[in-house]
Amino acid sequence: MFTFFSFYLLMGIMFPKMFFVLHCFKKNLAGQLSQSAHLALQLPYNVLGLGRSANFLDHLYVGIPRPSGETSVRKQEWTAIIPNSQLIVIPYPHNVPRSWSAKLYLTPSNIVLLTAIALIGVCVFILAIIGILHWQEKKADDREKRQEAHRFHFDAM
Repeated sequence: MFTFFSFYLLMGIMFPKMFFVLHCFKKNLAGQLSQSAHLALQLPYNVLGLGRSANFLDHLYVGIPRPSGETSVRKQEWTAIIPNSQLIVIPYPHNVPRSWSAKLYLTPSNIVLLTAIALIGVCVFILAIIGILHWQEKKADDREKRQEAHRFHFDAM
């Protein structure tokens, strides 16, 4: 469990994340920093980076600030986020984090096409092996039936 929400002085939305790299968990925190000059609006997104890791994001926590006087923590956790994807979190209603929704958008690339071609190639290869083995088994069964038909049955006498 993260304790990021208790000791960081970031205003606005915070994005703690945890992922596994080289036999250890890494924890990072990203925040949407607020501007104090002339009440500037923030862009409604944040870009998170995993660094040199091709693994899934094990845990992503999204939290929003709570009004003064409120004691409940406004955060939600999502697990197994795919890298190189966009996750849109809609924190509404603000006071019920369990009802927040997350939408995951994948960015297709050439790797998806190459993976599909490799998968189809492996399936065709396995089907060819199965077909050859089935044909050999059928051929052996036919040969055995012919040998059985040529045998002399003493029960027939």
